[in-house]
Amino acid sequence: MSPSFFHSFILSFFLLVFIHPAKSQTQIIPDKFSDHPCVDSVFNSLTPDERIQAQIAQRQLVESTLTLLENKNHLIPFMGLDTLRIAALSLGSSTVTPFQKMLGNYTKVDYFNLPESFTQDDLNGTVKKLKGYNLVITGIHSLFDSNIQDLLSRVSLLKNSVFVFFCNPDALNKIKDIGEPAGLLIAYKNSTIAQELSAQMLFGGIGAKGKLPVTVGNQYKEGDGLTISQPVRLKYTLPEEAGLNSLRLNKGIDSIVNKALDQKAFPGCNVLIAKDGKVIFQKAYGYHTYENRTPASLDDIYDLASVTKVTGALPAIMKLNEDGKYLLDEPFSTYWPDWRKRFLHPSNKSDITLRELLAHQSGLVPFIPFYRQTMKDKNLSNKLYRAAPGNGYNLEVLQGLYLKDQFINRIYKAIRKSPLKTRGKYVYSDLSVILTPQVVTRLSGMKFTEFLDQNFYRPLGATTITYLPSKKFSDEQIVPTEYDGIYRKRLVHGSVHDESAATFGGIAGNAGLFASANDLAKLVQMYIQLGTYGGRQYLKSSTLKEFNKVQYPQNNNRRGLGFDKPLLDNDKADKDKAYPCQGASPQSFGHFGFTGTFFWADPANGLVYIFLSNRVYPTRNNNKISDLGTRTEILQFIYSL
Repeated sequence: MSPSFFHSFILSFFLLVFIHPAKSQTQIIPDKFSDHPCVDSVFNSLTPDERIQAQIAQRQLVESTLTLLENKNHLIPFMGLDTLRIAALSLGSSTVTPFQKMLGNYTKVDYFNLPESFTQDDLNGTVKKLKGYNLVITGIHSLFDSNIQDLLSRVSLLKNSVFVFFCNPDALNKIKDIGEPAGLLIAYKNSTIAQELSAQMLFGGIGAKGKLPVTVGNQYKEGDGLTISQPVRLKYTLPEEAGLNSLRLNKGIDSIVNKALDQKAFPGCNVLIAKDGKVIFQKAYGYHTYENRTPASLDDIYDLASVTKVTGALPAIMKLNEDGKYLLDEPFSTYWPDWRKRFLHPSNKSDITLRELLAHQSGLVPFIPFYRQTMKDKNLSNKLYRAAPGNGYNLEVLQGLYLKDQFINRIYKAIRKSPLKTRGKYVYSDLSVILTPQVVTRLSGMKFTEFLDQNFYRPLGATTITYLPSKKFSDEQIVPTEYDGIYRKRLVHGSVHDESAATFGGIAGNAGLFASANDLAKLVQMYIQLGTYGGRQYLKSSTLKEFNKVQYPQNNNRRGLGFDKPLLDNDKADKDKAYPCQGASPQSFGHFGFTGTFFWADPANGLVYIFLSNRVYPTRNNNKISDLGTRTEILQFIYSL
């Protein structure tokens, strides 16, 4: 018998003895595997690969035993995230728990904590605060305090109250009455894995299939346990559950990113990989700036730059298109009358279709530097700018700097009068998509930002995807972009980096969105699942298929509708000429952003890859991220696994 086999066999034995919720178990098992010295000894003697296999075995065991005993009105998994105001109370912990953090991966959750010993005043104050929520999730990490029964009874009366017990079910017999919660989950142990998987089960990242190993009181019998068969949202797990090797994946991406950090291609970044609906890699590298003061964090919010085109403008366009309000082969001037040719109103764009515009072969010039029209002798015009909003100056180009509202009419005119040079040929242009907010408002009767929030971001639980992030989040969570020495003459931090989007007040179709990698992954996962996520159909599958299709291959144009696509015949291209890399399938799509952002999604391989950085800090003249090919090198490495 080989040492490796012996180690795995012994470890599996101890996993079953010390972790499985057997009838004889009475203690709460702590983190890792067990506090039993034999288990520690065996675990420490394993090779790195064997440790990972042991962790996978433990995760699978814990996941299989989570036992759902109450699920009134099919509350779990939670649906309608846009209708929920969620509080997560951890009882028996004075700090934010892994359970609470994992809940926060799925949507915005407010955290409350009560330590093992709490006073009646603490109890009263907490219950009073919880009354402002319509979903209260209580994680019970300790049954020590004598006030716990009173607390649980009162919390169970709140609307949509869910209890999760991180202890052996026998311990519940000590509580005479826990009230009537809408949801009740038994997790059996207070480990990090049990906490994280319990949170995932509540939101539908995993299903439920566990059964009670013992009878609890008069209400729950041995063998009880409700079933939830299919997950509906992203699962957070190890690469091995998607058939990949953790050590190789981490080593490879670390090497690529650290090389870029050493050469100062960017101060820091976030990398996220999801495979087959499972987030298998999620890591923050470096710092917000080269001063190394604020370490990069997984919940950092980055300026998406041109990724906005397919995560802000495009979902709105797709929604209106499938509703019959915004048709691809109608002239854009049907929806934007300023492009119609009329007496004393010249236009060379009357017959350009939306399809041509989204595929970037309408003939429009790439961009117009609108901001230069607001400057005189390299300084901002005093007539066009104010330091505070109001009195006709409400276009926020930066916090503390507001452009005159009427300037937007000059932008419309400049776009309409711009030349057409290359119609029928692929030339990337911002000039039509930048107008998307105005068109969406005309067609929907809603503010553009509210249209996106209502139809996509809030129900997805993607609460960090937003325009004007400084109005919602702290500067500590938002990563700085560039010191703008040409236009705004100060650090751009929390305001849109793109100058054209800035002249629109930070809300435009070409740029302006900010997001965390985790929330962006939810939107992109919805795309590769052909419009579905979290049990909700956001877009029709036919819509996603049409917009992801190469539109004009006969013109050697690789683009879909808005989406970037691989080169035509990409599989036949040499490594140094393939785009974005050799491994990308014809079904894949994505987009780059000027600030150092990128995502690529491949439905054929179940892949979502997101890279967020601020490579323009402190100056856009640093283009090492492209010279090194960091973003696409990671993508090709993923395909090679």
